[in-house]
Amino acid sequence: MPAGLSVLKKLVIFAIALIAMVSGFWLAKQLTTPQSPELPQIQGAIVNPPRQLAVPELVKHTGEAFTNQDLAGQWTLVFFGYTYCPDICPISMNVLAEAKKRSPAEFPQVIFVSVDPDRDTVELLGDYVEYFDPAFIGVTGDDKMIQALALQTSVLYMKVPGASGKENDYLVDHSSSVLLINPAGQLAAFLKAPHTPSGIVDSVAKVKAVH
Repeated sequence: MPAGLSVLKKLVIFAIALIAMVSGFWLAKQLTTPQSPELPQIQGAIVNPPRQLAVPELVKHTGEAFTNQDLAGQWTLVFFGYTYCPDICPISMNVLAEAKKRSPAEFPQVIFVSVDPDRDTVELLGDYVEYFDPAFIGVTGDDKMIQALALQTSVLYMKVPGASGKENDYLVDHSSSVLLINPAGQLAAFLKAPHTPSGIVDSVAKVKAVH
């Protein structure tokens, strides 16, 4: 690799790492700073004021484009994960499905954003999310686009190579928070793990009440 390209690659990696670090500090501050007395207490943190999101070029498991319009006019719960995830992802998705059963008419739409686009095809995503609920939506796309959305929402993720060293043998470490997006397409709250159906329903209701 030419020296110039090597330096440029290092600078890009450094810039991404710096942005991720700042984003992580922001999230940590949100989750550890006491909430304003005017705001309800939830298992997580209410983002005040809410943060406007700009959805990059992504695709739903149906093959349709996923845009800001998909967040407009309705409440949305977003979870970043991947179909090969051995633990937190299926647990969290099952909790969201159970929470929806407790409040089906008022429950937000659920979006599962893949942090493993190399393996999570739209077909695989479709089978995965529909296993939990036919209305759940899987979203994937180019990794750079997923990173762009993740950084806006202070979600961090990275590949962890497996013991075999083979290209497709890896796990993905990622944030476990569920994000609540308001009907204006703004990040309204972080719901932190461990998640429970009653905790999700209660937190969503409390955040809705102040919007």
